Amino acid sequence: MIGMVVVFVGCGGDDDSSPSTTQSVDAVTLLTQASDSLAATNTLRFNLEIEGDTWVDDAGTIRLLAARGDLARPDRVDVEFQVELLGAQNVSIRMITIDEEAWTTNLLSGAWEPSPEEFGYNPTVLFDDQDGLGPVAGRLENPDLLDVETIGGRETWPVQGTVDNDTISSLTSGTVDGDIITVTLWIDQDTSNVLQLQVAEPEDNEKENPATWTMRLTGHNQDVTIERPDLAD
Repeated sequence: MIGMVVVFVGCGGDDDSSPSTTQSVDAVTLLTQASDSLAATNTLRFNLEIEGDTWVDDAGTIRLLAARGDLARPDRVDVEFQVELLGAQNVSIRMITIDEEAWTTNLLSGAWEPSPEEFGYNPTVLFDDQDGLGPVAGRLENPDLLDVETIGGRETWPVQGTVDNDTISSLTSGTVDGDIITVTLWIDQDTSNVLQLQVAEPEDNEKENPATWTMRLTGHNQDVTIERPDLAD
């Protein structure tokens, strides 16, 4: 871990007369810039992969494996979930949310229908002004700047910190649990866009198979169209 990274640009070797610039980058400043960038982002594409157990229904019969889709501020999402049913069959469920309405495809017929209330995770929370990704980025405790990584061909500053369950609960719709949850953000060095997010449940909680979410974010402010689906008669 690196608490402060110093980057030297234009160093001229043994020539003391060569120009040089020293730029200091700290984790707190990066998180503030990332939070501001997210607040100015109107559309995103996301790809979520999950290791461990994340249940999206109260009965614990639908385990979330992965998800990908489009988000449009303030309240539109078109997402396809990969889920495991009853510990056996893997299926895809598509979901569209507009404002407070949500629709999903029927597991058997594939037809659109109103989303069941128990289907808990709603990705529109990523854009929430109070509990979304941007505000959570600004609330990380004890943030540390990690070694530079390349994400999607872009150089990023990874920043890692922790949050309590209350802070992260809205962002994950209560599907991630733990007293201390580790959050890592990969922040584009040039744009301050968040290119990747990872949320990890603690290993020492009561969950048999703690979950780690890794979400790649792309398509910042690109055109996205999300419309109501055609419902079956």
